[in-house]
Amino acid sequence: MDKLKILYVLLGLILSSCSTNNIQAPVLNQNNSISTHAVSYVVKPNDTLYSIAWKSGKDYKDLAAWNGISTPFTIFSGQKLRLLPKKQSKKTKNKINNKKKLYKKHKVKGVTSNDYKKTLKLKWRWPIKVRQIEKNDGNTGVTLVGKRNELVRSGESGKVVYAGSGLKGYGNLLIIKHNEEFLSAYGFNKRLLVKEGAFIKRGQAIAEIGLDYKKRSIVFFEIRRRGKSVSVTRYLPTL
Repeated sequence: MDKLKILYVLLGLILSSCSTNNIQAPVLNQNNSISTHAVSYVVKPNDTLYSIAWKSGKDYKDLAAWNGISTPFTIFSGQKLRLLPKKQSKKTKNKINNKKKLYKKHKVKGVTSNDYKKTLKLKWRWPIKVRQIEKNDGNTGVTLVGKRNELVRSGESGKVVYAGSGLKGYGNLLIIKHNEEFLSAYGFNKRLLVKEGAFIKRGQAIAEIGLDYKKRSIVFFEIRRRGKSVSVTRYLPTL
């Protein structure tokens, strides 16, 4: 009888150790949870216009225009949003084309792609002291390898427009709006240190670095311009 009790105890210890060793952090996967072919989306609890734009790969300003939403871009759970513009009639298309012709005649000088970066006056910095950079599938940002207990810092000044874990594959995520063109994201954090709506400064601590399934200290970092992902190395200092 005593031997049977000992056997049960040993079996329990083995099972508990196995279950502990199998606990892993979620695998980082930035695939959009909204199909690129979707024409509409029903707002879920904790969604923001910015998070929906991020998941669908759209510019938040386009989503606002297509759905008649004005600042501060308030949306409601259960609300149905258009993810594509309405089809234009022939009359509307002709009016737009006529306006384009008038615009060309005036030859208004705009900001070129070469001096656009200077005009924005954004001076990016790396969120952590980078020890290794890994590119992710689909050109949707990079994984930065740091060290345990390191603080994640904002790449530039701006406003936190999303803070939470509602976007599948990003873990604890922060999205920061820097101006009308640029957003940046910081994912896979252990803990968030700022709340949605907060205004933050360049270099301010915004989160604690998290772990991936390999037990490495990492942060996912991405910059988007007008809703589209851009190469972070194009804007950040050379390592």
